[in-house]
Amino acid sequence: MRLRRLDLNLLMSLDALLDTCSVTAAANRLHVTQPSMSGSLARLREHFNDALLAQVGRRMERTPLGEMLLAPVRETLEKIESTISLRPDFDPATATRHFSICASDGTVLALLMDVLKHLEQEAPHVTVDLLPAAPATLGDKLARGELDFIFVVEHATVASQPQALVIDDAFLCAAWEGNRQVGRGLSRDTYLALGHVNTRYGYERQPGFEQFALERLGVHRRVEVTCPTPTLLGPLVVGTQRIATLPSRLARQQAEVLPLRLFEPPFVLPHLRIVMQWNRAREHDGATIWFRDLVLKTARTRNRPC
Repeated sequence: MRLRRLDLNLLMSLDALLDTCSVTAAANRLHVTQPSMSGSLARLREHFNDALLAQVGRRMERTPLGEMLLAPVRETLEKIESTISLRPDFDPATATRHFSICASDGTVLALLMDVLKHLEQEAPHVTVDLLPAAPATLGDKLARGELDFIFVVEHATVASQPQALVIDDAFLCAAWEGNRQVGRGLSRDTYLALGHVNTRYGYERQPGFEQFALERLGVHRRVEVTCPTPTLLGPLVVGTQRIATLPSRLARQQAEVLPLRLFEPPFVLPHLRIVMQWNRAREHDGATIWFRDLVLKTARTRNRPC
């Protein structure tokens, strides 16, 4: 299909090229060869009579026109996606659908495991791809439609996308049963004196929410071990004199199978509030609505006080 002599198939290439400023990265995103993407860039340059991307040293940068096109092209693709993906009717018992979901291991254990159990019973032909948390890229991937749902802490939501609160959880501290430094309770002095295990996400080393909350309180822990997921916090304190601060649901799950003692933190920490977000272009898609409602229904049950 062409509009004013522009092949609309090139819009996807234009969006990828302007976003990544790299022929190779754009080709990888759209799963095409580099020569094919180079050909698309050449046709786009001819159509717009502009380089769109210019070589600056070892990297490419958007030209002024390329910068101007970035947002309108993305908005146009979102509108097209919204139009062609509309499926107001969705029968979970018979429909085939695939969802790509990005969530931390803690969110999977605290909520999505139960969601997926219901999914098997109610929508046997719907499949799910659970992807690891990568805070630095979530917003862009959701906007591009590469992800159907993301689950993020409330302060890190993408303002342009719809959202709903699904987890509201307190924190507990976990120590090995053989920890000689912890008595019947966990005092502030003991908490600060002990070594800690904490979470940092991805290669960007984004801090976990408990780290973010403690830093805002001016509390600086002696961190001896970091790990990429909160599900490792409990196991990593076993057999050591270290402690960890983790969401209460996860802490209680781990204490059922590991030799852990749980304590209230000696600080008043804000609750961990996890928000589900979805692409606004699919706001009225029947399958998206159905899955969103399933998550919210499960969340209401899981958020009842323990």
